[in-house]
Amino acid sequence: MAIALAAALAVGVVVVVMQSGGGIRPNLALILVLTALLTSIVAVAAIAGARRSNRKGPRRGRAEIAANDFDLSYLAKADKSFRSAFGELPELPRNATVKHVMTGDFDGRPITVFESSYMIYTGQTMMQVAYTVYAVDAPDWPSTHITRRNWFGRMALKLGRQPALLLDNPQFNSRFKVRTENDDFAIALLSPEMQAFMLQKMNVRWRIKDGRVCLCYSGTLKPQRLTASLERMRQFWSLVPDELEAW
Repeated sequence: MAIALAAALAVGVVVVVMQSGGGIRPNLALILVLTALLTSIVAVAAIAGARRSNRKGPRRGRAEIAANDFDLSYLAKADKSFRSAFGELPELPRNATVKHVMTGDFDGRPITVFESSYMIYTGQTMMQVAYTVYAVDAPDWPSTHITRRNWFGRMALKLGRQPALLLDNPQFNSRFKVRTENDDFAIALLSPEMQAFMLQKMNVRWRIKDGRVCLCYSGTLKPQRLTASLERMRQFWSLVPDELEAW
């Protein structure tokens, strides 16, 4: 595009020179051609830069608008202290970059929403891995992880080789793996109603750790899904038995 624009401008300069009857000196004509070429290159570079900026900018802008809609504070990128302050979480390794951090109040509880991304080596190339985490402060409950059971886990379950906690719902057991520090707590939390709720959305992970309930999604933060995710977290808390609040 830059070459085409420069050529058009150069032709225009030549036309001007010809119409002037040779009144413009050759050196001046060359200067005009070079000026036209440089101007076109700078203009096209500016347009390309603006397009690159727009590709990066909209998601940040949408995330900030979404945060404001829920009266949450927004930080485009967190520093390294966020990782250590937040605590241990499989979706937040030491080399993770944390972006789109939203903090504030969620039904009377502090909430932190963020995107975690990092690079892994696949054996042939580098690949980015990203997670979105919705973390709400909770009582100091026993560490409990409710994650989707993969094919190998389902086969192990069928063979009776499964150390994870099993509940009274066979469908839930086949879809989710529950690991906990306290079986009594997990059984009280995972009532039949809670199990049915979690079965509605099976491609997420629920982690209870370090005084937080974390709803974890694979992939980057989607501002347009903030409403649905916060509602899912709200439904979770509505199903928590009252006795667990004083655990």
